[in-house]
Amino acid sequence: MLNKVNYILDIGSSSLRLLAVNKFAGKPKIIAEESVLYDGYIDGEFLTPENLEECFSDLIVNMAAKMRKPVNKIVVGVPNDFCICVCKRISRKYTELHKITEKDIQNLYESNSGFGDSEEYVVINYSAMQFVLDGNFTTLSPIGNKTMSMVLDASYVLAKREFIEQISEKFHNLGLNEIEFISTSLGQAINCPKTSKPIAIVDVGHITTNVSVYKGEGLALMSSFSMGGGHISSDLMQLLGLSFKQAELIKRKVILTIESIKNESYEVCYKGSLIKAPINMTNQIIKSRIEMMAKVIKNILSIDEVFNGIDIYLTGDGLTNFKGAKNILKDIIGSNVFEYKNQLDNSIYKYQTSKTGLAALVNEAI
Repeated sequence: MLNKVNYILDIGSSSLRLLAVNKFAGKPKIIAEESVLYDGYIDGEFLTPENLEECFSDLIVNMAAKMRKPVNKIVVGVPNDFCICVCKRISRKYTELHKITEKDIQNLYESNSGFGDSEEYVVINYSAMQFVLDGNFTTLSPIGNKTMSMVLDASYVLAKREFIEQISEKFHNLGLNEIEFISTSLGQAINCPKTSKPIAIVDVGHITTNVSVYKGEGLALMSSFSMGGGHISSDLMQLLGLSFKQAELIKRKVILTIESIKNESYEVCYKGSLIKAPINMTNQIIKSRIEMMAKVIKNILSIDEVFNGIDIYLTGDGLTNFKGAKNILKDIIGSNVFEYKNQLDNSIYKYQTSKTGLAALVNEAI
């Protein structure tokens, strides 16, 4: 018998995906998926919010038909564009040796959040970056330990109240009232390779790039900027006189680590015609855009010297498919850059880690 199915909305910068997620052997598994293209968002605003309800309706109707039962509850993944991250240090002293319980930890989070009356933001996730007991014992698992004092470095992810209300209204209009919100970046982070040091996750989408720093079990930084793989396509269109589809096809051929000695070109067949793009010029156009993106990422990470030189995990479809992109990022940012993809997935969707991350985060909560 199947476990309860959870439905998750993954909001990308060019597409919306509705996932049906089940639990098998304690691990999440995406058993069905529906997607629809839309105009996306920039700087925390949907470009065509009036079209969202129709998109949501298509996703729900198609998923219900595929699963042969209605969708009655949805968990919405919130991208960085609509979130902020607040880190707080919370202390507690005890009059005698005290054994830490789960309730103690929960009370720390709830009594010290201080966001309940905010008109602009709503807390959607909170987690620990570290606990320090008696001033010298650092851990992520304090429950069961005895201590006279405890310090919690907590991470709170807050979503814009306007976003929560906007999405909720669209679903309410469709007759769906059970809606929860979680951080997409936090989901991606918990699926990353485990390390004792902070790591940066850079998710490059079509028109938006998300940058997050994961420390312990929480986010120490969340940021985003409006630049992605679509901007590379736009550059190729403008400078090489290509159509969007032609630019997308040429991009699949690009290897940034090679230089043409002769007047060689990348070649693709489009609608029966041979399309050519000079290798050197094409590579330089793409390198220039990646260098621009790398400088923005470096600037974001420079907000705290603790983040200097931390390992970067690159994901998303915007840059990962360019051979040589990691080298450019490494040279400019000064950090090691690793691929971050879905485990045991060698399909064209292997870098779409937002959906598997959200599934993992929902799985932890149930």
